[in-house]
Amino acid sequence: MKIYTIAILKAKDGSQEQMISSLTKLAQASRSEQGSLDYGFYQSQEDPNTIISFEEWQAPDAEAAHWQTPHLQAALTELEPILAEAPVIYRGPKII
Repeated sequence: MKIYTIAILKAKDGSQEQMISSLTKLAQASRSEQGSLDYGFYQSQEDPNTIISFEEWQAPDAEAAHWQTPHLQAALTELEPILAEAPVIYRGPKII
């Protein structure tokens, strides 16, 4: 069963470029993970400091393994000081 993850990330003012740089490295590494079907980041038109991630995983265990990878752990460390607030993360299967 596929699983989807959507996260909402908000950068502090003036930190947008640093966030995009960190997320670019994260996306490149994550796309090559086993079970990764789609992995992208999208910028809000209303608020350029808000980035939304969209991930599609082949199975829940592939998504769970993603959280243990060195590249995700490094990205979380890089992002922590530039986030305006904790990310909001949603996970689940497609229902419609």
